[in-house]
Amino acid sequence: MSKFIENLPSAIEVWMFYKRKEEKSGLYEKLCDVIGENGISEESFIKLFDTMTMENGESKRKEIRQLVTKNQANLRICILSDVIDKKSIVESVLSITKMIGTHDIDSHDFEFWFNRFSSGNWSLYRKTFSDLPIEVVESIVEDLDFPSQMRLRRVSHGLRNIVDQMTPSIDQIDIYIERQGSQNTLNLSIRKSKGPESDIYWGPSYHGEDNLKKAFDGMKVLLSNPRLRLESFIWKNESSSEIDDEFIDVINSLNHKIEIRDLAAKLNGDSMVDLMEAIKPGILEEIDFYGNFNQIQFDRLVQLEQWKKAKMIYLCEFIPDFTPHFRHFQNFEDVTVQVKSVSMDDILLVKNLLIQNDKFKKFAISVEEDKPSESEIEETLGLSEMHFNEEDEWFYGRYDIPGTNDYLNVIIDDYRIKFLRITSD
Repeated sequence: MSKFIENLPSAIEVWMFYKRKEEKSGLYEKLCDVIGENGISEESFIKLFDTMTMENGESKRKEIRQLVTKNQANLRICILSDVIDKKSIVESVLSITKMIGTHDIDSHDFEFWFNRFSSGNWSLYRKTFSDLPIEVVESIVEDLDFPSQMRLRRVSHGLRNIVDQMTPSIDQIDIYIERQGSQNTLNLSIRKSKGPESDIYWGPSYHGEDNLKKAFDGMKVLLSNPRLRLESFIWKNESSSEIDDEFIDVINSLNHKIEIRDLAAKLNGDSMVDLMEAIKPGILEEIDFYGNFNQIQFDRLVQLEQWKKAKMIYLCEFIPDFTPHFRHFQNFEDVTVQVKSVSMDDILLVKNLLIQNDKFKKFAISVEEDKPSESEIEETLGLSEMHFNEEDEWFYGRYDIPGTNDYLNVIIDDYRIKFLRITSD
């Protein structure tokens, strides 16, 4: 038995009513030509046909009309039969609407099936999304944009499982939390950074504690996907530390490492350590750390493999003593730090690091209190071609690195000294 007849046996009854005025002899064979020999037994066919011909015609017409109204797929055998009998689509429409006693049918659906049968495709069954091979479904899901993937996830458990195993079509997540009046607001921005959809983002806002819980639940679903690959992840909470704790609870609940290339987070030291530990080492390249930390927390941070394998670090908060911590920055290529004070010896350490390591491109130090004067730095570093930028009020000079085509561009102002290693044209 065909899947169509198995799911919609009433279509046979509609066809019988359509053909009721024809000679019974040969009708069973005609039906078998349309639905196959296993659709209905000849004995059952004769019994059903005889019963129908004895019923009141108008009462039966009303019953048939209700079947068609409920599901127009009941007309497919009739349409195919007309195509086989070489009727035109106009003739078929007129005959079938007369049979059911109404012109109220879906003309687009009728035309679709008439043209499909006329093309030689006599299959009564229209495949649906669920009939597609799982590999095809996965390919379709993977090509959808993120909002479409999330909508599809709500359709069924099966599709939810497929979506949750696919690579999400986003690679940037930005989360900003602020206090607005008496409630917290979480602003979420999710987007793809490259490709034709790089200018499209999904950006809902969540207001109040109940909606924040929904946001964290959704975040957990997304971060739990082991195929998620993020170019950038930003977490900035301007509200309570309890929200940071909720976020870290989500992070600690994951059973795999997250793949994040650029990380920016405003977290305290312990929470930052927890977040860093949840990221796959070697994938993380850039760290922007805006939170507070004490000596113990900083010592934990610099021992992480994620720290040691990253390429760029930006520390917003001040390091109390730069000298003993200098060694922790030597594995990077780009460093920006804030310090309480810096000595001439510290500055020489930075200069020698950039001279000896051709992978190092930048080392910037912002100083809160004490640093050597511009003239002392110029003389001790042996800078040449000193200039003063009046607009930005900083000095800059050059140091040519022996045996290379590279030089150091050194920028100095009242609160900062920055080294850039540059290759000459």
